[in-house]
Amino acid sequence: MRFDPPRAARRALFVALGSLLAAGCGGSAAGGDPGGRRLHELSNDPVFAATPAGATGVEVVKTPARHRQPAFQTGGWDGPSVVVTFTSSAPPEDVYRFYAQRAEASGWKGTASGSLGVTDRWAKTYADGARATLLLFSLTRSEGAAERQYRLAGGVAAVSG
Repeated sequence: MRFDPPRAARRALFVALGSLLAAGCGGSAAGGDPGGRRLHELSNDPVFAATPAGATGVEVVKTPARHRQPAFQTGGWDGPSVVVTFTSSAPPEDVYRFYAQRAEASGWKGTASGSLGVTDRWAKTYADGARATLLLFSLTRSEGAAERQYRLAGGVAAVSG
């Protein structure tokens, strides 16, 4: 049998294209959040059930798990998330203490404190073993602002496939 370089090259090209097409179409992407169960669990967490007194412009965005195609980073799943954005005229310390108390009461464990000396990052493991993180931060840079915009962002790990 004789080795045919053009035929071998075509075969390698077809194999490479076939694997790229399968990956590009999500053919082998198992995991994520089947049935949206983790997004439902996170969005119903009591920490998201209230905002500080006087909060205005409250916006809640729930994002389902999504498969990230490899490009400049590795491919894989981004888990579901819940983000609450609001404005408050309360002192920043009060807003951070409000969420520190809510998070603790909801089973979140503090992992770090910010410049105010109040916990602003938490972690939690749900009953099914899913690990979640929670972060509160101010979007307003001005120290003397009468109102500040805040964001409370929570995410839970995707189901690995």
